[in-house]
Amino acid sequence: QYYRRHSVIWGNSYIANIVCEASIGMNKEKIIPFLAMAVLLIGTFSTLYVHATQSSTLSTGNSIIINDVEYNTEQFFDLFASTTIQTDDGEKTGISLNELIGFTGISCPSCHDYCIIAADGYQQTVTWENMQKGIFTEENRVYFPGLAHTFWVRNIVEIEVK
Repeated sequence: QYYRRHSVIWGNSYIANIVCEASIGMNKEKIIPFLAMAVLLIGTFSTLYVHATQSSTLSTGNSIIINDVEYNTEQFFDLFASTTIQTDDGEKTGISLNELIGFTGISCPSCHDYCIIAADGYQQTVTWENMQKGIFTEENRVYFPGLAHTFWVRNIVEIEVK
């Protein structure tokens, strides 16, 4: 049997050792398709895992924590009248964040900033002035006219009062 060993040295450590077995007939034309299939399978399973974990996180989208108290978002749309705002992306309809914060009983709402946190950990902090203009939609998303789209947080799980 004939073995050919290649060593790649970088500094004082081995990066890779590649062994090619010529007697079995393993050459590049036969190895590359197997490596490509392995990469595709890893990518497929990674995508399925991410989708499964996001789906389980988003399935609890009917509750939100505001100032450490959990609320059912469905009750908000029964309690408050809908408000429509004009954004650079068109009209958006939801309930006023001003009314929502007032409902939660936060004393001196204008004395605080508000950190809006999404299910995936994304968060944005806005001032009370922004909260007065913003809306919360049935799609569990907030919109703020006049602010960049990066402040339009979706899949909200918490509004932290700072």
